[in-house]
Amino acid sequence: MRRRLLLFFLPSIYVPVSTANESLWNCSQDKNNKEWVCVGEKKSSENNGAEKTPARVEPVKETQPAPEEVVEKVQPAIVEPQREPVENVEAQPLPAEKSLEPEAPKLPVNAKTDQDARQVSVEPTPIAQPSNDKKLLQTENNRPGWTCDAKSSDKKWDCKLVGADPKGQPQIIETSGPGISLLTPAFDHNEELTFNNLKSQLKYDPWQSCMAPGSKKPRVASGGKDLRDEAPLDIDSNYAEIYENEIYSYTGNVEMNHADQHSVSNKATYDTVSETLDLQGSVYYNEDELALHSESASLNLASNQARLRDALFISPATPLRGRAKTIYRESSSLSRYKDVAYTSCRPGNQDWVVHASELKINKISGQGSAKNAWLEFKGTPVLYSPYLSFPTDNRRLSGFLAPSFGNTQRTGFSFSLPYYWNIAPNYDLTLRPRYLSKRGPILGGDFRYLTEMTKGSADLEFMPYDQFRDTSRYSLALKNISQFTPHIYSNFDLNKVSDKDYLADLGNALSMSTYSSFLLSQANLGYANEGVSLRGHVDSYQSIDKAILDTGMPYRRLPQVNLNLNHAFNFMPLNTAMDAEYTYFQHDALVNGQRTNVKPSVSFPLQTASAFLTPKISLLSTQYSLSNPKEGAASLATDSVTRTLPIFSTDTGLYMEKDVDFANRSYLHTLEPRLFYLYIPRKDQSNIPIFDTSFYDVSFNSLFLENRFSGLDRVGDANQLTAALTTRLVDAKSGRDKLKLSVGQIAYFQDRKVTLPGYQEPIPGYFPDTDKFSNLVSELNVGFTDHVSLSSGAQWNPSLNRVVRHNATLHYINGPGEIINFGYRYRKNTMIPDTSGKRLYDIIQSDVSAHWPVYNDWSVVGRWTYSLLNNSTQESFLGLEKENCCWRFRIIGRRWINSLTFIQSPIIQNTLAIDPTATGVSQVGVFFQIELKGLTGIGEKLDQFFERQIYGYRAPKDD
Repeated sequence: MRRRLLLFFLPSIYVPVSTANESLWNCSQDKNNKEWVCVGEKKSSENNGAEKTPARVEPVKETQPAPEEVVEKVQPAIVEPQREPVENVEAQPLPAEKSLEPEAPKLPVNAKTDQDARQVSVEPTPIAQPSNDKKLLQTENNRPGWTCDAKSSDKKWDCKLVGADPKGQPQIIETSGPGISLLTPAFDHNEELTFNNLKSQLKYDPWQSCMAPGSKKPRVASGGKDLRDEAPLDIDSNYAEIYENEIYSYTGNVEMNHADQHSVSNKATYDTVSETLDLQGSVYYNEDELALHSESASLNLASNQARLRDALFISPATPLRGRAKTIYRESSSLSRYKDVAYTSCRPGNQDWVVHASELKINKISGQGSAKNAWLEFKGTPVLYSPYLSFPTDNRRLSGFLAPSFGNTQRTGFSFSLPYYWNIAPNYDLTLRPRYLSKRGPILGGDFRYLTEMTKGSADLEFMPYDQFRDTSRYSLALKNISQFTPHIYSNFDLNKVSDKDYLADLGNALSMSTYSSFLLSQANLGYANEGVSLRGHVDSYQSIDKAILDTGMPYRRLPQVNLNLNHAFNFMPLNTAMDAEYTYFQHDALVNGQRTNVKPSVSFPLQTASAFLTPKISLLSTQYSLSNPKEGAASLATDSVTRTLPIFSTDTGLYMEKDVDFANRSYLHTLEPRLFYLYIPRKDQSNIPIFDTSFYDVSFNSLFLENRFSGLDRVGDANQLTAALTTRLVDAKSGRDKLKLSVGQIAYFQDRKVTLPGYQEPIPGYFPDTDKFSNLVSELNVGFTDHVSLSSGAQWNPSLNRVVRHNATLHYINGPGEIINFGYRYRKNTMIPDTSGKRLYDIIQSDVSAHWPVYNDWSVVGRWTYSLLNNSTQESFLGLEKENCCWRFRIIGRRWINSLTFIQSPIIQNTLAIDPTATGVSQVGVFFQIELKGLTGIGEKLDQFFERQIYGYRAPKDD
């Protein structure tokens, strides 16, 4: 039962205001006696008290008083309902408040009518405005005529007059469009208001989080479609009639509900035999995945077929909105559209629109097609195609992909137009031809395959003729991952290029954020189960730097076999483990060797809620079998070396906590002291060559390692105690660490004698291996607010009495699109001898990165890494990003180094280090990306590059 009708009149802009069910009244005022007369209503003197039926109220076209007077003079009107007599029709009027019960309808029908006179109150209602489009709202406020809005406090009208008073005369509403447009806007102002009404009928706003990187569209769980066969059909209206107990006719504020389907219209006819519902007059229809408006609609509830004319629609899943001259829904999965225009832009924005004479969408095949399609962008036609085929979901379809563009110093202008070939459900091929203006064409392809046990790819690029180098070039990459059983797996990653400069010249410039000197190929086969793992591994390297000599190449492992066993006893605190390894190291210019290592261990973990103690005993036994690589190499003193060392360690700590209140918030404060003792006897290892061993970099975690070397070729002698303390301040509500401070240092009880070949004192008079204490290492992380945080670390050397390392980065993240990072890094060389006095191996640099909105959906994005010691830029990029709900545009200019010079390492024999005196080879490139959301995009994928370069940035996760 409806209890009130809302009427609202404006003298300059006539906007019919809907009731709760979106229906409208149609009344006018008599010029002589000023009485209201509604459609179908006769004057009281003529009707003699006959029943009246309320109908749609049309805006009054006569002169009306100013809005200020309306507030004072308009009184609640009495609208008497009436019913027009029906002649020559075998139908009986229904009593008020009774339901229609057909004899045998296919769907249960509940119909309600309202034929009682009732008092109608007049309440002002504000004009619907696009709530999220400030630009459109500003245009509305600047239109000539009266503009009224309701005050939030007292609900009274606040009206403003722009220009001359129209004195109640109707005016044409101008449509706001783009600033520069060659075409008439695809959707006029009234249609934009209708789109807003449709959007309000959905369960969520499809464009609510469309501009937030990393956000996903909300999902609304609904089982409405599954209930359509069983759910009753409820129809509510002001007046209803039944013909021959089969056809129901509804008039006035007709509202239909059926499972997830809902509609509002002026008239409706339901045929119980064919289960067809015909709607007429300002039809609003919505279901779980669709909302539309039309002047007429025909719905077959049994077959889910429908026909609509002059319809506006919103599909929230994509999201898309648009207009079609006719819509034919052949079934729940097949739809056809005539004279259609659609966009993914939110209501009030028409930056891009696709027009087509015919459009067909098949949800079963996941394909859509359009005929005579053309695209307009910012009111300008930019693309036409007589036929288009596109996917409607994430299923794969053959066709051209979005092109990409770029420009670098080495390649010049580059253009690529990939083609995707969906060969079969489990394998496909992407052809990637490229053209480089300075070098010529490149033919490339990426083949992918998938089986029940295996997935992999083969990527090949071939340049028949490089104009700059006067030769042909190629690259090859093979990748495979296999899971034969739940416990047996294998994978390989093989890479090969034709020459050392291939990646620097022709590789992806955005993926080369850091330069690498070697191209790794590797493969492994393994078994993993509870308590046991066995893994075989091989690898090889290809040099991609011309400065690297043969002696500077890493060793190949052909193969490496690892066996790990561990077992914990339930009846007592005892854990046993054994790590075994066999590796064959192969090199073309250095000593070859086979290394076998076995390390059994026993530990006794004792643990309570607030303390732990873990003594551990290990025995490390290593056997080497050495050989000369080839004729002319240096002779070996011995071809067999054996080393056996016991290792003893004890790890203990406490965990203490206390609840504290600070700044009206509750926190958990913890103190976690920790002691770690390590003893390894000294043994001369100078007769063992270096295959894969180096120094560990000093950090807080490295204070608790059993070996200060990264490989097995050296086991450091040790008699030392690590003392450390960690304290945390944990938010009791969220569980996050608001503050974490860790401090630790090693106390050495003896000098260290085991070192690497060729190691020298880095600073004259300073001997690190004789220090009584290690660097005092500290790490601090603070979350000042939910948006501001600090991560930092520092190391103080007691022998030099100075800070030798320090880094700090301040993060401000106010949402995915508002990010600023300030970083500083300082590193004093205490490892490499430097007699030049120029601090060649010191590092002092700043690092600034940001993504920040500046104006009207435009954001600036960039990163700048600058050497304060050398007064030079190490790497940088700067660009602009424009993003709204329907399209995004990015462009950046980047300078980077992709070639470094290496020299013989002054620390480790037969290894390389970067030459600090060389400046490297830098490149400058320009890259851009444009994407029409829900349609296509061209250019490089800069969002993935931003995610690697800017801390806190998250690439959009488009469905």
